[in-house]
Amino acid sequence: MKQFYKENRVFSILMLIVAICLIIMIGVALKYFFFGNSSSPYGDRLKDESKYKLSEKEEKEIVSSLESDETIKSASVRTSIRTIYVNIEFNPGISLLEAQGKAVSVLEKFSEGQMGYYDIEFILSSLSTDSADGFTIMGAKNVNGTNIVWNNNTPVS
Repeated sequence: MKQFYKENRVFSILMLIVAICLIIMIGVALKYFFFGNSSSPYGDRLKDESKYKLSEKEEKEIVSSLESDETIKSASVRTSIRTIYVNIEFNPGISLLEAQGKAVSVLEKFSEGQMGYYDIEFILSSLSTDSADGFTIMGAKNVNGTNIVWNNNTPVS
């Protein structure tokens, strides 16, 4: 062994470096694939969820306040991870601007903390009649934003 090292010093040093690198790579791969990180798959994004959680009671209050309006046919509120989805179906005959105004009023029902924690997405819809056009429009309020951004609901021919 000593004689081999003396005759092939450079080769022996390189093989030692390669062996160390292989051991490190195998160790990292084992840790990553088999032992992994046992924390949440969402990382730190949900660490304050309990502070700003939208309770079922609050969801029902929002829905009941919306459905008490005679222009609203049905409403639903659901929370998924860090997004609140608000779906509102209007009775036929309401204008798009009036519907958007009612959706903006929903933001008053959320606390400042909730609006700073959750993205809020709206889906507004109304069926068309002989006297009024129907619509389906989506809007979103980002955590960092102050207003709702609506999609361009222009029909394509």
